[in-house]
Amino acid sequence: MSIEMWTLAIALVTSVACALCGSLLLVNRQAMMSEGLSHAVFPGLVIAFMLLRDYSSPLLIVSAALSGLVMVWLSQWLGSTRLVDSDAGLGIVFAGMFSVGVLLVSRNLRSTHFHADCIIDGNLAIAPLDRYVVAGVDIGPQSWIVMSIMLVVCVAFITLCYKELKLMLFEPLLARRFGFKPALLQLIWLAIVSFTTVAAFNVAGAVLIVALMIAPPAAAYLLSDRLSGLLVISSAIAVVSSIGGFYLALALDIAPTGPIASVAGAVFLIVFALAPKRGFVAAWAKRIRQKQATIDCLILESIARQGARETSAAKVAELLQLTPGVIQRSIARLRNEELIRQAQERLTLTDTGTARLEAMP
Repeated sequence: MSIEMWTLAIALVTSVACALCGSLLLVNRQAMMSEGLSHAVFPGLVIAFMLLRDYSSPLLIVSAALSGLVMVWLSQWLGSTRLVDSDAGLGIVFAGMFSVGVLLVSRNLRSTHFHADCIIDGNLAIAPLDRYVVAGVDIGPQSWIVMSIMLVVCVAFITLCYKELKLMLFEPLLARRFGFKPALLQLIWLAIVSFTTVAAFNVAGAVLIVALMIAPPAAAYLLSDRLSGLLVISSAIAVVSSIGGFYLALALDIAPTGPIASVAGAVFLIVFALAPKRGFVAAWAKRIRQKQATIDCLILESIARQGARETSAAKVAELLQLTPGVIQRSIARLRNEELIRQAQERLTLTDTGTARLEAMP
């Protein structure tokens, strides 16, 4: 394949792996953990490189992942003390650890091709150039192989532990009663998230990792009430974001990291506005309908209470302290539904209107 197609392939496996990790973090109310991990693994990566001086050593990934787990443990420990909020503890720990990594790079790695900007922005555009060759056979880009392995690990873990994950996420107390260990399962999952984050560093950088771990799952959360649907939809949105961002980058002749993150954000905004049940437009329309239904109920009740006395639109507006325009629109709606009659200015309930009023709680 061409370099461009390999770049797209790397972006696809990276985006899906990050989306799967982010989906479970989102459901577990730990969405910002992705932000913390994408920064906190940095000092582990730097320290391992300072000791080994080998870009290709697998110990770099192990050290960085351990650094991420240290961040998780420290932030959870701070939250358990109840002296600081859990989000505040997370912000304190990952900001401090990332600062340590930047300081180490600035002081000790100035003459090496290892800079904080690479960690933040990633090297997706040149990732296909780093090939994995075995016995003279070019297998493919190392980044694609590593991210494909992490994607397989994520999918295998979710598939094998799906029922346990649902219990851990939604009924942790019931999971303990059944003999499961939610804390251990969460630790294993966070370790996988940490390894995925580290593996994606060379490709995506911190910015794109956070975007892919939050935007697609957040959009999928607005479209599905089921965990399985959330995982599938978030993966699909991640694929769409990668393809759209890649071709946008080609059109603009820029690195694809920013466009992919931008497309992911744009997809989220579209879903946020237009989701059928939880979107902004649907929620706004629901509030309007609820307000109209409340006003209609109050008008029916006001007419019923007046009984034989004269009941006009002006009288109802006075009783309910609503503007004449609102009352007139509600009366027209009630007449169309044949809930009230209007003879000149007098308003009376129909049999259907009386039945509707009696059925109301």
